[in-house]
Amino acid sequence: MSGERDERARLRIDLAQRSIEIEGREAFVESFGERIECLLERLLAITAEPPPPLEEAPIRAERPVPAEAEPPQAPLEPFGAFLHRLPNAATEVDRMLAAGYHLERQTADGTFATADANKLLAEHGIKIGNPSQCVRQSAMAKRVFTFTRGRYKVSQEGRRHLDRLLDGGLAGRGRIGS
Repeated sequence: MSGERDERARLRIDLAQRSIEIEGREAFVESFGERIECLLERLLAITAEPPPPLEEAPIRAERPVPAEAEPPQAPLEPFGAFLHRLPNAATEVDRMLAAGYHLERQTADGTFATADANKLLAEHGIKIGNPSQCVRQSAMAKRVFTFTRGRYKVSQEGRRHLDRLLDGGLAGRGRIGS
């Protein structure tokens, strides 16, 4: 019995949980040795090359937007006043959407983070049970979309939804999309 235990071998490679595990008799495990060493050398060669700078990696093709496509934005009202205009029937998801919209209008890249929207609502006495779930629900309803990891933008559908909630008074402008 001890002879069998001495002949058993295990090889485990994790590579950030993509995991390769080979277990069996020692001769069986050794038979994979050359192939695995070759594979590891190729992986090391790939990772030794520096990644291209972010500027060179095409993320999204940007097209110039014609001036008439997006009407000029009205001055941004204080968030408290904006929030107060939401109907009493507005859900947590609606309030998170409103906070995200207000925040994205203040940032240079026009995006918002869930934590920032939640913080803004908390500063105004509104506690959201699960902020991440609210943003996920807005994303499933196509009211927001992921811009980069952890950053979101309110979509045209999201703007229309807010406009309907505010009876055509989104950011003090007329109806969106009409």
